[in-house]
Amino acid sequence: MQIKELKPTEILTTKDFPVHNLNTLKIYFKICKEGHQKILPPTPVIPLSIGLPLLKSKDKKSRAYNQRLINWLDKNKNIKYMLVDGNHKTTALTLAHKKIHAMILTTNKDIKEVQALIKKGEIFGIYKIESIEKELGNMAKHFSTAKLFESVKDKTLRMINKRAVPPYMIDFYKR
Repeated sequence: MQIKELKPTEILTTKDFPVHNLNTLKIYFKICKEGHQKILPPTPVIPLSIGLPLLKSKDKKSRAYNQRLINWLDKNKNIKYMLVDGNHKTTALTLAHKKIHAMILTTNKDIKEVQALIKKGEIFGIYKIESIEKELGNMAKHFSTAKLFESVKDKTLRMINKRAVPPYMIDFYKR
Protein backbone atom coordinates (compact mmCIF):
# COMPACT_ATOMS: atom_id res chain seq x y z
CA MET A 1 0.00 0.00 0.00
CA GLN A 2 1.35 3.36 -1.00
CA ILE A 3 0.82 6.53 1.07
CA LYS A 4 0.72 9.77 -0.88
CA GLU A 5 -0.26 13.43 -0.44
CA LEU A 6 -3.03 14.25 -2.93
CA LYS A 7 -4.65 17.48 -4.03
CA PRO A 8 -8.42 17.77 -3.48
CA THR A 9 -8.74 18.27 -7.25
CA GLU A 10 -7.43 14.73 -7.87
CA ILE A 11 -10.15 12.81 -6.01
CA LEU A 12 -13.70 11.97 -7.11
CA THR A 13 -15.74 12.31 -3.94
CA THR A 14 -19.01 10.76 -2.83
CA LYS A 15 -22.38 12.30 -3.64
CA ASP A 16 -23.19 12.95 0.04
CA PHE A 17 -24.06 16.63 0.40
CA PRO A 18 -23.57 18.24 2.77
CA VAL A 19 -21.54 16.10 5.16
CA HIS A 20 -23.70 13.94 7.42
CA ASN A 21 -22.28 15.03 10.75
CA LEU A 22 -21.31 18.66 11.22
CA ASN A 23 -19.72 17.94 14.62
CA THR A 24 -17.32 15.44 13.05
CA LEU A 25 -16.40 18.04 10.42
CA LYS A 26 -15.79 20.62 13.17
CA ILE A 27 -13.44 18.26 15.03
CA TYR A 28 -11.49 17.37 11.88
CA PHE A 29 -11.35 21.03 10.81
CA LYS A 30 -9.89 22.12 14.17
CA ILE A 31 -7.28 19.37 13.99
CA CYS A 32 -6.34 20.36 10.43
CA LYS A 33 -6.43 24.12 11.04
CA GLU A 34 -4.03 23.69 13.97
CA GLY A 35 -1.64 21.73 11.73
CA HIS A 36 -2.11 18.34 13.40
CA GLN A 37 -3.65 16.53 10.41
CA LYS A 38 -0.97 13.83 10.49
CA ILE A 39 -2.68 12.28 13.55
CA LEU A 40 -5.64 11.44 11.33
CA PRO A 41 -5.46 8.10 9.54
CA PRO A 42 -4.76 8.25 5.82
CA THR A 43 -7.81 8.51 3.60
CA PRO A 44 -8.45 5.37 1.53
CA VAL A 45 -8.68 5.92 -2.22
CA ILE A 46 -8.70 3.66 -5.26
CA PRO A 47 -6.94 4.78 -8.44
CA LEU A 48 -9.32 5.10 -11.35
CA SER A 49 -6.69 3.27 -13.40
CA ILE A 50 -7.59 0.12 -11.39
CA GLY A 51 -11.21 0.36 -12.50
CA LEU A 52 -14.13 2.73 -12.82
CA PRO A 53 -17.22 2.52 -10.65
CA LEU A 54 -19.42 1.37 -13.53
CA LEU A 55 -22.71 -0.48 -13.31
CA LYS A 56 -22.57 -4.00 -14.78
CA SER A 57 -26.20 -4.03 -15.98
CA LYS A 58 -26.89 -3.28 -19.61
CA ASP A 59 -30.27 -1.61 -19.05
CA LYS A 60 -30.91 1.94 -20.27
CA LYS A 61 -30.46 3.55 -16.83
CA SER A 62 -27.13 1.79 -16.23
CA ARG A 63 -25.82 2.68 -19.67
CA ALA A 64 -26.83 6.33 -19.16
CA TYR A 65 -25.08 6.46 -15.78
CA ASN A 66 -21.92 4.81 -17.15
CA GLN A 67 -21.81 7.26 -20.06
CA ARG A 68 -22.36 10.28 -17.74
CA LEU A 69 -19.45 9.17 -15.55
CA ILE A 70 -17.14 8.49 -18.51
CA ASN A 71 -18.02 11.86 -20.09
CA TRP A 72 -17.38 13.66 -16.79
CA LEU A 73 -14.03 11.94 -16.32
CA ASP A 74 -13.07 12.83 -19.91
CA LYS A 75 -13.64 16.50 -19.04
CA ASN A 76 -11.91 16.21 -15.66
CA LYS A 77 -8.58 14.60 -16.52
CA ASN A 78 -7.03 15.73 -13.22
CA ILE A 79 -9.20 13.18 -11.34
CA LYS A 80 -6.99 10.17 -10.67
CA TYR A 81 -8.59 8.58 -7.58
CA MET A 82 -11.96 7.68 -6.12
CA LEU A 83 -12.70 8.33 -2.45
CA VAL A 84 -13.54 5.15 -0.54
CA ASP A 85 -14.18 6.71 2.87
CA GLY A 86 -13.39 10.04 4.50
CA ASN A 87 -15.82 12.67 3.28
CA HIS A 88 -15.62 14.68 6.54
CA LYS A 89 -11.85 14.43 6.70
CA THR A 90 -11.23 15.45 3.09
CA THR A 91 -13.64 18.38 3.42
CA ALA A 92 -11.87 19.56 6.59
CA LEU A 93 -8.45 19.22 4.97
CA THR A 94 -9.60 21.19 1.94
CA LEU A 95 -11.15 23.94 4.08
CA ALA A 96 -7.83 24.19 5.96
CA HIS A 97 -5.81 24.31 2.70
CA LYS A 98 -4.05 21.00 3.42
CA LYS A 99 -3.26 18.17 1.05
CA ILE A 100 -5.03 14.87 1.57
CA HIS A 101 -2.90 12.20 3.21
CA ALA A 102 -4.14 9.15 1.29
CA MET A 103 -3.55 5.43 1.28
CA ILE A 104 -3.68 4.16 -2.28
CA LEU A 105 -5.50 0.82 -2.40
CA THR A 106 -4.59 -1.06 -5.55
CA THR A 107 -4.90 -4.70 -4.50
CA ASN A 108 -6.91 -6.82 -2.10
CA LYS A 109 -3.61 -7.36 -0.25
CA ASP A 110 -3.60 -3.61 0.50
CA ILE A 111 -7.07 -3.95 2.00
CA LYS A 112 -5.96 -6.81 4.23
CA GLU A 113 -3.02 -4.67 5.36
CA VAL A 114 -5.40 -1.83 6.34
CA GLN A 115 -7.69 -4.25 8.18
CA ALA A 116 -4.69 -5.57 10.14
CA LEU A 117 -3.62 -2.03 11.06
CA ILE A 118 -7.15 -1.28 12.31
CA LYS A 119 -7.12 -4.44 14.45
CA LYS A 120 -3.78 -3.40 15.96
CA GLY A 121 -5.07 0.10 16.67
CA GLU A 122 -2.44 1.66 14.42
CA ILE A 123 -5.14 3.46 12.46
CA PHE A 124 -8.72 4.10 13.40
CA GLY A 125 -11.65 4.09 11.11
CA ILE A 126 -14.70 2.21 10.08
CA TYR A 127 -13.42 1.12 6.71
CA LYS A 128 -15.66 -1.73 5.61
CA ILE A 129 -14.03 -2.31 2.27
CA GLU A 130 -13.68 -6.02 1.49
CA SER A 131 -12.20 -6.10 -1.99
CA ILE A 132 -11.37 -3.70 -4.79
CA GLU A 133 -13.98 -5.30 -7.05
CA LYS A 134 -16.73 -5.12 -4.43
CA GLU A 135 -15.89 -1.50 -3.62
CA LEU A 136 -16.06 -0.50 -7.28
CA GLY A 137 -19.51 -2.12 -7.44
CA ASN A 138 -20.65 -0.40 -4.22
CA MET A 139 -19.46 2.96 -5.50
CA ALA A 140 -21.22 2.43 -8.83
CA LYS A 141 -24.48 1.83 -6.95
CA HIS A 142 -23.80 4.87 -4.76
CA PHE A 143 -23.14 7.14 -7.75
CA SER A 144 -25.92 5.72 -9.94
CA THR A 145 -28.44 8.21 -8.52
CA ALA A 146 -26.00 11.14 -8.45
CA LYS A 147 -27.11 14.28 -10.20
CA LEU A 148 -23.49 15.31 -10.68
CA PHE A 149 -19.94 14.20 -10.02
CA GLU A 150 -17.44 16.33 -8.12
CA SER A 151 -13.88 16.47 -6.95
CA VAL A 152 -13.29 16.95 -3.24
CA LYS A 153 -12.44 20.59 -3.93
CA ASP A 154 -15.55 21.21 -6.06
CA LYS A 155 -17.83 19.78 -3.40
CA THR A 156 -16.12 21.80 -0.68
CA LEU A 157 -16.59 24.97 -2.75
CA ARG A 158 -20.25 24.09 -3.24
CA MET A 159 -20.60 23.65 0.53
CA ILE A 160 -19.04 27.09 1.00
CA ASN A 161 -21.32 28.68 -1.60
CA LYS A 162 -24.44 27.08 -0.11
CA ARG A 163 -23.27 28.01 3.41
CA ALA A 164 -23.46 24.34 4.42
CA VAL A 165 -20.46 24.81 6.73
CA PRO A 166 -20.06 27.25 9.62
CA PRO A 167 -19.01 30.82 8.78
CA TYR A 168 -15.67 30.51 10.62
CA MET A 169 -14.67 27.67 8.25
CA ILE A 170 -15.66 29.75 5.24
CA ASP A 171 -13.69 32.73 6.58
CA PHE A 172 -10.63 30.56 7.19
CA TYR A 173 -10.82 29.05 3.70
CA LYS A 174 -11.17 32.46 2.05
CA ARG A 175 -8.18 33.95 3.90
